[in-house]
This record gives sequence, structure tokens and C-alpha cells, in this order.
Amino acid sequence: MDGKNERLNALWADYRDACPDPEPSAQFMPGLWKRIDTRRAGSTLIFRRLARLCVFGTLGLTVLMGVVLIPYFQDASVYTNASYVDVLAADLTNTYVDILSGDSK
Repeated sequence: MDGKNERLNALWADYRDACPDPEPSAQFMPGLWKRIDTRRAGSTLIFRRLARLCVFGTLGLTVLMGVVLIPYFQDASVYTNASYVDVLAADLTNTYVDILSGDSK
């Protein structure tokens, strides 16, 4: 057991010699925060681009739907000036009257 501890201590000593502690300087913390901010900006940039793409895609789709559907509904004055019952009467045939009178087709 003692030999394993000595070998482990020697391994740690070799590691310490191979990777010395960096000398602290006045620029250590600003440099560290600069690297952290650089990484953060890189990861949020992807989400920012994706969000911008979704917003512009939605805007384009909305404009396209407006261009296509507005001419289709230009003759909608009948529906905007009529009451709810008038619209239903115009759109639906009275199938109950047809069935009761025997005029089913």
C-alpha cells in the first residue's frame, strides 16, 4: 500500500511540474471574463439568428396570405352588412323542410 501512495505522489509531483500554476496578473480576471463573454455571444448568436429568421418568415407569410386572401374576400360586404341569421340562411339550405315535404334529391 505504501508503494502505491509513493507512486501516486510521484505522479502528482510530475503533473505539477509539467503544468505549473499560471502567474496571477492584473489582467487575469478581465481576460477570463472576456473569454466567457466570447463564448456566450457565440452560443446566443445562433438563437438570435433563428429568432430573426422565424420573425421574418412569419412576416413574409402574413403578407403573402394578405395578398392572396384580400382579393378573395373583397365581395364580403354581403356578410358584413347582414345579420348572423341572414348569413346562415344564405349559406345553408333548409334540408328539414325538403325532407318533410318529400322533395329530397
